[in-house]
Amino acid sequence: MFKPSGIVTVVALFALVGCNKTNDSVEVLARVGNSVLTKDVVLNRLPEYRAAEVENQVTQWVKAELLYLAGIRAGFNKDLTVMGQVDDYRKKLIGQTYLGMVLQSRVHVSTEEIKDFYTEQKEMFKRRRGEALINNFSVDDKKSANKIRAILERGVGNKKRNELFVKHGVSAISVEEDQLLPTINKAVFGGSKNNYIGPIKTGPSFTVVEVIKRFPKGTYRSLDDVFDNIYLVIQKRKAAIQSASIIDSLKQEYLFELNLEGL
Repeated sequence: MFKPSGIVTVVALFALVGCNKTNDSVEVLARVGNSVLTKDVVLNRLPEYRAAEVENQVTQWVKAELLYLAGIRAGFNKDLTVMGQVDDYRKKLIGQTYLGMVLQSRVHVSTEEIKDFYTEQKEMFKRRRGEALINNFSVDDKKSANKIRAILERGVGNKKRNELFVKHGVSAISVEEDQLLPTINKAVFGGSKNNYIGPIKTGPSFTVVEVIKRFPKGTYRSLDDVFDNIYLVIQKRKAAIQSASIIDSLKQEYLFELNLEGL
């Protein structure tokens, strides 16, 4: 029986690779019946290797293969309803892949279009509440929290500060007023303009916040901040128009009949 046990599972699988290779020297991470999952397949899906994610991929693959074999044994591969669903999914997958390929060549969004959209729809990007860009650290003891604050207050450019962000996996996040715990929210959005907040006890932990920048209610998000969102909006609109055009052209290309009068 396959029973995952944390990161050890993946480590063990990698350790056994030398004893589980195909004739082509492909490294095998897992095997269920005649099916194998290779290291290359998993790492192609997860180019930035993270042990927990690799473990999840392996675990999910094993579960799927086991259930598939059980389904075959129970005869569901010959069930007409299941076969119909598989055929429908296959058709949709092939069709959507084709549509995506055509749209990729037809749908383009220029920087000028994005700028025009931003200018014309600027009220969409007005802040309804105050916002702040912050770095948020949470540790188990107050002594460590005080040390973090002291390092942060030294400012950018020092080695210990850089190590601090790597160690705690912290990156800047944008938060809106009233999203944070009341004590932290008051310190970030209240009258004080202090950019270093804490340590503040939050449950079993201590929190230290560095405010990079505050954005008052009523100000506008910059074009840089919303550029990607605008791109997606325009792209989706164009894709919808082009999709309808593609379907119409296909109706002319293939034998097509539609009769809904009897409904």
